[in-house]
Amino acid sequence: MSPSPEVALADVTEAVLEQLLVLAVQDASTDEVTPPLGTGPGWNTERIAWFRSYHREAAAGLDGPAQEKSWAVLCDGKVAGSIRLKRMGHASPDQGTAREATVGDATAETGIWLGRGFRSRGVGAAALGLVLAEARSSGLERLVASTAAANLGARRVLASVGAILAPGDGGTVTAVVELGN
Repeated sequence: MSPSPEVALADVTEAVLEQLLVLAVQDASTDEVTPPLGTGPGWNTERIAWFRSYHREAAAGLDGPAQEKSWAVLCDGKVAGSIRLKRMGHASPDQGTAREATVGDATAETGIWLGRGFRSRGVGAAALGLVLAEARSSGLERLVASTAAANLGARRVLASVGAILAPGDGGTVTAVVELGN
């Protein structure tokens, strides 16, 4: 049995962003990493621009304008993919400034993608554990995620951290982790 990989989260600097982009283009499906943009499948100018813009905006963190934070997932010191937290229930910056907190303010959504070469090695579960710790330290009370029902690997990783899985719309599964703050 091989030893477990050393997994860490790293802030997305410009240098890390370029490493993430290279990994995404070489070792991940565009639909796993970006929304469908531009003409045709695959990596195109619009998807690459979206990728860079998304990670730059998420660099501001959970309390920034996007209410979102992304990290590079490192496996044994190499960029392996990306994971994020996004607050739910907050007004967007164009909807005004202050408003009362709601129950949704204590919830964040997470999502992860890993390069194919880093899958099925425990990297996703370790990264999700690190993001759960970040969520708890940020005062969040629950974490939600969604994946394709056919994505057994993601479903196993989510269940391994105590997520309650339920069928969602259109062949998806929704996961909820109560953080117990």
